[in-house]
Amino acid sequence: MAGYKPYLPKHLHAAFDDFLELYVEHGLRSSDPEWLASRLDPDEVDKWRTDVVGEARLTGDSDPHARLVEMDRDGRAGEILFPDFGRPFELGTPIRESLAGYTRKPEHIAAGLPAHNRWLAEYVSVAPERFGGMANVDFDNVEAAMAEIRWAREAGLRGVLLPTFDDDRPLFSPDFDPIWSLLEDLAMPVNCHVGASSVSNRQFSTKAMSAVPHPACVLPLFNAQTQFFTHQILNHLIWGGVLERHPRLVVVFTEFGSSWVEGALLNMDYTYDGSYLRRDVRSVLRAKPSEYFARQCYLGSSIFSRAEIGARHTIGLDKMMLGMDYPHHEGTWAAGPGTLAYLQATLGACAVPADEARMLLSENAIRVWGMDGEALRTVADRIGPPMAEVLSSPRADLYPRGDVGKPLSSSFGGVGG
Repeated sequence: MAGYKPYLPKHLHAAFDDFLELYVEHGLRSSDPEWLASRLDPDEVDKWRTDVVGEARLTGDSDPHARLVEMDRDGRAGEILFPDFGRPFELGTPIRESLAGYTRKPEHIAAGLPAHNRWLAEYVSVAPERFGGMANVDFDNVEAAMAEIRWAREAGLRGVLLPTFDDDRPLFSPDFDPIWSLLEDLAMPVNCHVGASSVSNRQFSTKAMSAVPHPACVLPLFNAQTQFFTHQILNHLIWGGVLERHPRLVVVFTEFGSSWVEGALLNMDYTYDGSYLRRDVRSVLRAKPSEYFARQCYLGSSIFSRAEIGARHTIGLDKMMLGMDYPHHEGTWAAGPGTLAYLQATLGACAVPADEARMLLSENAIRVWGMDGEALRTVADRIGPPMAEVLSSPRADLYPRGDVGKPLSSSFGGVGG
């Protein structure tokens, strides 16, 4: 965290120094053992300390060279990068900040996100063919947001992380149309990520947090609420007319789960076609909701289950982009015997053909993010296991817990891990 200071305006250095003192006492990343202890059994936390923290496998979160070593070790040729709740003046996840009674000031957000972006651009520059960085942009000041997006494009970042929105100024407000138009013109997808993107910027109630009967209950209670408001982004984009007004805007939904989309679109299509909704809604929505999704939306399927892989055709084979979720505990790379075994337990167990596996593992993402496919194939040939090995059936059930066995979710608010 302290490494962000050179990227911040000098007039905020003193305030940042004060924040760093608070961060030492209360700051936690989602991969820190102290944070994991609130939701994992002690033996799992001890294993994480020994096998991951003790082996310095988390240093890639801040050191691109260390991350490349970890990626090579795991067979990952490229990655799309998210901030993981470690931006300037950020104490941790929204749940962590609520538990600590901490709220970031607007001026700290406005300066902290560009500081993160400049740090990220340097990080990505170490291996631009392998890293796809997401610019973090505050939309409150539209002109400043547009200037930051233009800078991010020039700096080599590949997309924009959707922020949270105030209830009184929703993402479908005409105020933000210039931003959507700019993203169209620059061919920069907007990426929504659970916990970082939402239709509401309301914090969790500190009183509600204090009433939770057991620390392990925090995640099921409040992650469900987080995912609900995150899923509503699709509703706002469609019923708010954003995708109609901006037909070249590309939107990615990351770490929401994947199977919820099918039920959401069926219900929205029924509202459009089969309900008593006024027919003149077609004057502002000229296509069915599922048609907007088919034209403009994709899924960052991180982390993914065996059931979701089995349902890939109904969810959207051309929509899903599988993510390995570094540096989180529930990712394919850490909790269990590793990414190869995870892929065998999901893709291999579902007998996914090689051509479909290539779409899920690389081709969809290369197309959406404009990555250099030839460069990535060269890396994959060097570090990756053969496709036949990736798609071989598992010989034993190595994942009695975790996301491999998670059932399909047709409603809002599923909790992973």
